[in-house]
This record gives sequence, C-alpha cells and structure tokens, in this order.
Amino acid sequence: MRLSKQLLLIAIPFLLLSGCGSQPAIQTPVQQKAASPQVALVGSPFSLLRQESDKYLKSNRVLAIDAQEVYEKAVVNADPSYYLVDVRSDEHYAKHHIPGSIHISYADTWRANKTEFLPRDKKIVVIDYSGHSSSQVAALWSMMGFDAVAMKHGMAGWSKDKEVIGGSPIPCEPKNFAVVKDATPAGTHEVPALDLKASTLQELLQLSAEKATGKTVVIQADDVLAKVTAKSAFVLDVRASEHYGAGHIAGAVNIPFRSLTEEENLKKLPSTQQIVVVCYDGHASSQATRVLNQLGYDAVAMRDGMSLWTGDISVIGAKAIACTIPERLTAHLNAPLNPGPSTAAT
Repeated sequence: MRLSKQLLLIAIPFLLLSGCGSQPAIQTPVQQKAASPQVALVGSPFSLLRQESDKYLKSNRVLAIDAQEVYEKAVVNADPSYYLVDVRSDEHYAKHHIPGSIHISYADTWRANKTEFLPRDKKIVVIDYSGHSSSQVAALWSMMGFDAVAMKHGMAGWSKDKEVIGGSPIPCEPKNFAVVKDATPAGTHEVPALDLKASTLQELLQLSAEKATGKTVVIQADDVLAKVTAKSAFVLDVRASEHYGAGHIAGAVNIPFRSLTEEENLKKLPSTQQIVVVCYDGHASSQATRVLNQLGYDAVAMRDGMSLWTGDISVIGAKAIACTIPERLTAHLNAPLNPGPSTAAT
C-alpha cells in the first residue's frame, strides 16, 4: 500500500468482504452473538415489514454520527468498539478510504453472505459518498439486529477533495428556494400489495431490501423544485411538525419521521406515484426512503434536505449547509478490487 498523508497501512487485509481474501488487520471479525431464533411468519409481508419498520423507527436510534467522532475514536484511538464499513463502489474504495474500514458494495448490502461477517457487538459505522445510501444501509442492518449508524455526509464529510469522496463535495451555501407555511392536507390511499414469499423475517427483510437497493437513492434539490413547479411531485416532509410549520416546500405533506410507519400515516401516501422525502440534512429522509421502498412504495430522498433548500435556521431546525470540512487521512490499495457491482455517487 502506498502512503496517503504519511499513513502506512497494509492493503490486502481490507479486502475481506469484497471477496478478495484475507481478514482485516485492524477490524477483525469477532465472535458473533447468537441471532434471534427465527419463527414461522404469520401475517402478510406488508404487515410484517410495517411492524418491524415501526419498531425500528420508534427505537429512537441515532441516525448519523459526525466524521470527527469517527476520526477520533476509530482512527486516532483505534477504539475496537467501532467497525467501519465503506459501501461505495469498488473503484472509489480502492483509491481512497478511511483507515481501517472494510468494503461491501452498496449493491451487496442485503446479501446474507456479506452481512454474516458483520459483528453484533460493535458499532457499525456505514460510510458512503454523501450519507444517503449509508443511511439506507444503516436502517436495514439495524432492522436485522446490528448496531448500525451512518457517518454524517459520508466521505463528503471527511474531505472536500472530489477524488477522495468519489462524488460531489458538500455545497458551500444553501439554495434559498421559497418555502410556504400553509399545511397541505393528506388524502387517503391504498397501501402497496407486496408479492414476497419468505419463510423467516430475516429472509423477508433481505428480499424487500434487494428490491429497494435497486432504486434511485437521491434526487437533487433543483430537480425537486422543477417537479414542484410543474405540480408533478408528491413531497413528504418527515421533519418535526414545528419546523414544518415554520416553512416547507409547497405542497409537502408532513408526517414526522418516528411515526411514519403507523398504519394511518402510511395510508396518506400514494403507492402509484413517486414520493420525494425531505428532512433536515438527508439522513432521516434516506432512512424513511429505505423503509418505504421496502414496503413497496416508490420513494427517493432529496439530497441534503432543507439545510440545502433554505438558509432560514427557523425552518431548517439547524444550521444551513456549508463546506467547512477539514482534510483527514485516507488509505489506498496497491491494486484495484476485482470488478464488482457499483452504484451512483450518492
């Protein structure tokens, strides 16, 4: 392995979950905790997945952790309780990745032969390009029983260098698009009919995740504005009601994130139209997107959320987006990984 910013690492160990051989030197697999016993499924696939999704959303887990925490805990102090998984493409992982991280392509994150290597007694930090696909993976793996969390803004929160990120850096300022305050009433719709045949809940999660993983991860704010202007988008705002009331995208329906999968709330969503999901910074909306897509909806998250749409702090509920990212260490591989499934840089 060659050096990046004076860091010496061995390349081969990081290939464990990419199908290239030996185990990682820094983050070795640990003894797995016994998985919950699988029982025969009773109920429709939609009902079972809805219940699991609702249980997860109401668990109030942290959705994302800052890159600085990952740097200090996992890289500087080599805290063994952190386990880093990079879900970007094979090419981008090989060129630049966080020291100590292993690799599973996003397209493979639902597969049993990949997840069986993940530890159940560590905090699994999922890393991608901008935090959106990693948030989807974190939701899935958490529902599978792992302690998974996304790294905020992905590699765009680690570096401003497009070569390091493998995609676009964080924008330096918000768009300052218009917002409205009048609430949009929700209609009533039929929930999707899921045609999935599984014998265990784990298998059902994998089958639903396989379909969801193939969907578009994000939509850009400019494209959302065009759809809203043309009145061709169903916008779902999953922020807290107080921030939705302070200002939201015209026509957006509000269902707070933690209550999204309650039965009466899912009936407010169309199953025959794409749903654009909006939150504060893109992480909650991405998790909501994954949950909805696994339930049979067609959902996509607006990239970077309201922190990019507007600079009004009272609307965002946090600071506006900014590209104040310090440069941190990365590692390289001596040779590229064997060609495998890749995803768009999101």
